[in-house]
Amino acid sequence: GADDLDAVLGQIAGQQGLDSVVRLRKSRRFQGHMQRLERLQQQQDSSSSGMAQSQDGGRLEDNEEYQLIVESNQLILDIDEEVINVHRFVCDLYSKKFPELESLLTNRLDYIRVVERIGNEMDMTLVELGDLLAPASVMLVSVTGSTTSGQPLSPQDLDQCLQGAREVQDLEQAKTSILEFVESRMTAIAPNICALIGSRLAAQLLGLSGGLTQLSKIPSCNLQVMGQEKRALAGYGAAASLPHCGLIYHCELVQDAPPYLRSKALKVTAAKLVLAARVDSFQQDMEGALGKKLRTELEDKIEKWQEPQKAKTKKALPAPDSKPKKKRGGKRVRRYKEKFEQTEVRKGLNRRSFAKLDTESYADDAMGLEFGLLGKSGGTLRAPKKKEQKQVVRKRKVSTLSSGATNGLASSLVFTPIQGIELVNPNAQAEKVAAANKKWFNANSGFMSAKPT
Repeated sequence: GADDLDAVLGQIAGQQGLDSVVRLRKSRRFQGHMQRLERLQQQQDSSSSGMAQSQDGGRLEDNEEYQLIVESNQLILDIDEEVINVHRFVCDLYSKKFPELESLLTNRLDYIRVVERIGNEMDMTLVELGDLLAPASVMLVSVTGSTTSGQPLSPQDLDQCLQGAREVQDLEQAKTSILEFVESRMTAIAPNICALIGSRLAAQLLGLSGGLTQLSKIPSCNLQVMGQEKRALAGYGAAASLPHCGLIYHCELVQDAPPYLRSKALKVTAAKLVLAARVDSFQQDMEGALGKKLRTELEDKIEKWQEPQKAKTKKALPAPDSKPKKKRGGKRVRRYKEKFEQTEVRKGLNRRSFAKLDTESYADDAMGLEFGLLGKSGGTLRAPKKKEQKQVVRKRKVSTLSSGATNGLASSLVFTPIQGIELVNPNAQAEKVAAANKKWFNANSGFMSAKPT
């Protein structure tokens, strides 16, 4: 299982020891290089003047001091690789004591310092980490260390871990001294880069890229993220992380800008830095005039970004001109106007008679039901008249007697749909009405019930 594999790896690491990992500081190349650096640092003034004279007379790559600087950059890369190997060795051994510490501290130097400080102590309350880590990280390491499942290391494993921690710190110290040497010579090697971002950052970029020529070939999009560090925020303030920000982000130009403009300033600074690196690689401007000019332009540009937007000025209307404007005429324009002009019918619909305006016509006009002067006395055209549909009134034929006019032509025959021709008494209806009146409205009839018997 996984526990068996860790045990095997730990056993192998314990058998091989730290000597199987630490090789760089014992090599002749490393020791000879550090001796040359110490000798040149003692002769810093004379070396810088000799550097300038050799630059005037020949190529930069042929200069001995420049070759030493390039070798220093390569040695810095080797030191970083050695630090990674030793850190891995210490992590494998110390995971028996504190397995969660590696995930809590991603920075190698912080991890090594904490390992050296904690040692084999199991009570985290007795360990002071305030001078090594941030308060949030101190609390996280202390709480996790108090509840860890690890066990104390054996004296041999603890001694190997402490030796590895001291080895990493010695390598970091050697790296710092090499960077200081390169930084002291950067003004003579890359004056434009130093004028733009400073000699310290220029030395670090030169060390990461491997030389001035290699630095000039890197595009700006890659240059702005070069040297980006992975930080462990441990859940405290995720907004504090800096995505897509490398060493250039810490230069003075970017840091002087407001926080909301730093990302934009970083992109512009990286683009200008590539131009300065290309100029320095060809030794076209060894006085740094271009770098100073680029820095001034960037400062003015960042300052201009912070200016408030100008208010929109109200532009006055042009003075009225009473002269008629020149208009195009001709057959084409006349046909175009005739195509879109109003017809006589539309003109008549739009005309109104204001002298004879009553309430009804105004309401119809407002609803769009009027035709204006179309078809009226004031108009030139007549509107088509509406065809009034005459409703045919069908009179119901009542089977009654004649109207009373006895002209000799009246007939007592009535045509019915049931019996056909029927002979009717003309006086039958009048006698029926007279009998009903006599029954109900006679003075001698008295009270009678209308209820049927």
